[in-house]
Amino acid sequence: MRRPKIKVWLVKRGKFEAEHSHDGKLREAAHAHTFVYDVKLYGPVNEEGFLVDFRKLESDMQTLVSKKLSGKNLNAVIKTPTTENIAVWIFNQMKPVYGKLLRAVTVYESPNSYIIYEGEKPSYFLS
Repeated sequence: MRRPKIKVWLVKRGKFEAEHSHDGKLREAAHAHTFVYDVKLYGPVNEEGFLVDFRKLESDMQTLVSKKLSGKNLNAVIKTPTTENIAVWIFNQMKPVYGKLLRAVTVYESPNSYIIYEGEKPSYFLS
């Protein structure tokens, strides 16, 4: 009898320090944050019993996100760098590597304020 494939959520946290400003209705001067972000993957475990090696995911997050944003003025990297748009940008950086396994990116501007982005087809619409 075949053992059913189990599916799991894998969440890895990263962070970077950067500054941004808002020229729209907020009219805020440039200010810095320590942005914390979670990359959330979902899928079946492999024959060894894991979804993705944590070390690979951490390395990809460093290369594709943290190194590109750390110490930067986000206005020079992301058009209108709201926390919402930062979450979308991170999602789009990770999607080519993780495809359907990538289910969401959460960006924390502070411990009590965060944005969750699930792409254009949120996970609750996927099987």
